[in-house]
Amino acid sequence: MYYINIENLINFTPVPNYFIDKYAGCIDSTYIVVYLYIARHAIKGKLPTEEELSEQFSLSKEVIHKIITYWDREGLFDKPEKPCYSPSVISKMMNSDSEISGLISTASAILGRALGQKEQSTILSLYDYYKLPVDVITILLGHCAEVGNSSINYIEKIAIDWSEKNIKTAEEAEDYLKLYYGDFTKIMRAFGINGRLATAKEKKYMEKWLVRDKQPMELVLEACEETVVNTGKISWKYADTILKDWLENNIKTVEQARKYTDEHAVKSKAEKAGKKPKTAEPAPKPVRKTNSFNNFDGRDYSQNELLDLALELLEEHNDDA
Repeated sequence: MYYINIENLINFTPVPNYFIDKYAGCIDSTYIVVYLYIARHAIKGKLPTEEELSEQFSLSKEVIHKIITYWDREGLFDKPEKPCYSPSVISKMMNSDSEISGLISTASAILGRALGQKEQSTILSLYDYYKLPVDVITILLGHCAEVGNSSINYIEKIAIDWSEKNIKTAEEAEDYLKLYYGDFTKIMRAFGINGRLATAKEKKYMEKWLVRDKQPMELVLEACEETVVNTGKISWKYADTILKDWLENNIKTVEQARKYTDEHAVKSKAEKAGKKPKTAEPAPKPVRKTNSFNNFDGRDYSQNELLDLALELLEEHNDDA
């Protein structure tokens, strides 16, 4: 038996010219350094794990995963093909690893059927190829059974999504399900949408409201219902305008939102009738300069009044359409 050390033959890390031409000076240098480090270790025949990269560069695992995902999408990583496990391989893996054996048994119990060779192979790939922990796979299978879609193709589709989003713990899996299959479903139902998942554009709006702006679910549902009442149709943009206004005015509860809306409705009605709404202490009338070309009283619009006017014009436009 003999052995050749590859490093003695290749004592440098090759980088193609197109890599330098395309990426140098165009993206964060951290991305390039991490890729070069990975390429260096690829020559040694052992790729560093995300945990090792995180420690080496003092970056969070989330950032490392984002960098790896970027290079993967750029086509710089050769992902091995998903294996198809033969019955003999499946049997050997189950006999040698109690965790795998338990996973197959749990999957069969959750899905309510004996698993065939193709299903067992796919379940094994969730663990061995997509690198999802057993407890995460268990939650995934439970979700599929709960929504009434336990086909192995659907299960794998969800697994691919979770793998790309780097969901590695049971807590992360539960949070993901609550957001994307719980809260999102409630919002869509408030719009009268049933029987389908949200589109990418719809998810973007809901992620903005719930994740970025952290607006209460009750307030989001109220905005959706108000949108349907005011426009007579589904309008994500209209609901987004309402929620943006409420956020800017520190509206945090449904009661505050309804009071705010009612006050503006009265104010708007009074203005349409040519009257000013009654107030406890009328605001002083601003002094305006006049000349021979402008001898009438103008009007100063507040930001909220301008928003009301914009919403009113939008509603009229939708009605005309």
